[in-house]
Amino acid sequence: MRGLRVALVAAVVLGPVSGYGQAQTFFPVTKNMFDVTDTNHDGKISREEFKARMHEVFYFLDKNKDGFLTKDELPRVSDEAFRAADKNGDGKLTLDEYIDARMHDFDAADKNHDGFLTRDEVQ
Repeated sequence: MRGLRVALVAAVVLGPVSGYGQAQTFFPVTKNMFDVTDTNHDGKISREEFKARMHEVFYFLDKNKDGFLTKDELPRVSDEAFRAADKNGDGKLTLDEYIDARMHDFDAADKNHDGFLTRDEVQ
């Protein structure tokens, strides 16, 4: 699960990370991905904001638009991390499987367990 855990960082901030790789894996890099994810601009990312962002990320990554993510569409994700997210073992991630794995990432990054991610928690 560690491989997916670090993917959180790539989705909300700039810069290289292990696991999923660099932020450009998800979206074209903008000036500040944290601010893009923090839609109410309160300086922290709620579970709801994060889940909405991961929904967008899923469809961006689904290059062939078949409603699933395959290992080919996630080349920087380790095989182990992919298998952990693929709950039914069919070799592809549904939106629910992807969101579930990413919410585990959120929880792992939420060091103080307050239900929000701060800039410090995602760096």
